[in-house]
Amino acid sequence: MLYRNADQLESGPYSRRSADLAYQLLFACGSIIVATVPLKGMIFFHPLLVCLVYLSSSLAPLGAQTSLLGLITFPVKYLPYSIIAMDLLMAGPAAAAHAVAGAVVGHFWWWGVWGSQPGSRGGVLQAHASAPAWMRNLVGEGNIPPPPPGQANVGGGVHIVPPRRTLATGSGSGAAGGNTGSTGYKWGSGRALGNS
Repeated sequence: MLYRNADQLESGPYSRRSADLAYQLLFACGSIIVATVPLKGMIFFHPLLVCLVYLSSSLAPLGAQTSLLGLITFPVKYLPYSIIAMDLLMAGPAAAAHAVAGAVVGHFWWWGVWGSQPGSRGGVLQAHASAPAWMRNLVGEGNIPPPPPGQANVGGGVHIVPPRRTLATGSGSGAAGGNTGSTGYKWGSGRALGNS
């Protein structure tokens, strides 16, 4: 899940800006360490995961859906909160507190760099969010110019799937045969178990 969200960010909103992602990720990691000091946390993987999930779900297109274990489909913007709720139910308040610390850092990252409204041009920290030259050289983007400001979040990563629709009754091969289901097939009545 960590790889999927990091790859989604790097190929979507941070396309051709891997150095900026790495630079901002350094600050996010330092902020997670500082935020979890009162919680006496020693492992920072889960807060980092929630931070990246919060950022990628906030940058997802409006209407994007996700699935929880393939059972429940809901808007992707609620994914970090569902992770926090699962932590509370499965691991207790201490794990949920660590996840909340990651969500708070993710929220400040989204608000500070990207702005709080969809389609906004950037947050209050956008001027300080560009990677310095040493980071660009380290990542290998030394001579590559960054994309224009309005084209940073042009897509990739999250794909919107419209909600499922059923076929209209009265058309298709299923309706002609008396079956009004959405599959379009006439399966028959079958045999009940236990009947010989």
